[in-house]
Amino acid sequence: MARILYVNIAAEGHVNPTLGLVKQLVENGEEVVYMCTEEFRNKITSTGAKFLPYKLNEQALAELGFSLTDVKHPLQFTEFMLRGFIEHSVPDILRLTKDESFDFLMFDSMFGWGGHILSEKLGIPSICSLTHFVVPTLAVQEMPPIDPGDYDVAALCERIMNAAQQVAAELHVDVPSFEDIAGMIGQHKIVFTSRYFQPYADLIDDSYVYTGPSIASREDAPHFPLEQLHSNYEQVVYISMGTILNKDIEFYKLCFEAFKDIPAQFVLSCGKDTDLSEISDSIPPQFIIEPYVPQLEVLQHADAFITHAGMNSTSEGLYYNVPLVMLPLSADQPYVAARVQELGAGIMLDKGSLTPEILKSALLQVLNDASYKENAKKIGDSFREAGGHHAAAKHVMSLFSKV
Repeated sequence: MARILYVNIAAEGHVNPTLGLVKQLVENGEEVVYMCTEEFRNKITSTGAKFLPYKLNEQALAELGFSLTDVKHPLQFTEFMLRGFIEHSVPDILRLTKDESFDFLMFDSMFGWGGHILSEKLGIPSICSLTHFVVPTLAVQEMPPIDPGDYDVAALCERIMNAAQQVAAELHVDVPSFEDIAGMIGQHKIVFTSRYFQPYADLIDDSYVYTGPSIASREDAPHFPLEQLHSNYEQVVYISMGTILNKDIEFYKLCFEAFKDIPAQFVLSCGKDTDLSEISDSIPPQFIIEPYVPQLEVLQHADAFITHAGMNSTSEGLYYNVPLVMLPLSADQPYVAARVQELGAGIMLDKGSLTPEILKSALLQVLNDASYKENAKKIGDSFREAGGHHAAAKHVMSLFSKV
């Protein structure tokens, strides 16, 4: 039996894809100690893993002055992860594990250099898990240069290197190159997508193993009357903008206007902190609205999915062969949406110029043109053929046997 330390960031889109893998490892007889923040305790312990919480430095995150949804330049991701997570959380994780021993470290790619530090200080090999697309260097070089506008990129780079030097001095490790702060993710990588869905797959080396999305039932999923979905209408449309971007009341109003005359059952997951009372009079009768729904179960009944195109939600929709209408807002969402559209499994819209007419037209096109469903199924087939959490666990254990 191996004893595994799994370290992840505090984000649904990064924790959820790992749950099936962790549960499978535990069922295979391995011991997993999973470190994340307290809010994810129930999700993680439901897999059978042992949970060990670390704390975020809320003051440091606040001092950054932006969140991941406000990113205007890719290097802001590096700054956010370095100054918001690595600088404070890695020392805390090392403190919490100082009397523990592990055979292997698994860490989310967003930790970047932080995962390398943990591996080095704990003296154990590591595997990095990626919940997003791999971006090969050659593909980056072929992309058009980013126009920073009036954003001070030089000052951003200076802040990043100053923080890296402080971390290196505190933990007695080498200062990495600028590129390695985000890109140092180890020798072994598991990617929670398929080679077919991965852009530029032919440019990516064999250290990346594609196991497909790790789809597994969630113990915290709320009850939902699934039997009602087809009681009045033949088609079902699911709407969710994720767990971070779901408080846009104006978008919901636009949806109500766009879809009021479409004879389909709409299911809207609006988030537990979203108050729709001020627009309750405009909600069409064919809408079921809940703060939180069992997404995997609803998607198995859906004919279309309106989404922000986060990698996690996109993968879950396509896993169940559901074509997408996508409104990417930040982070890697535009790249994910572009790939789905390129493969013919959905339509990408610009939320900034969205009108009820544009949204309605896109949804009707996805619902009525069978090619979108067929192309979604091709991607879904590639996910299932990749093996999911069973294949991921098997690959992890094959690496253990080589240590």
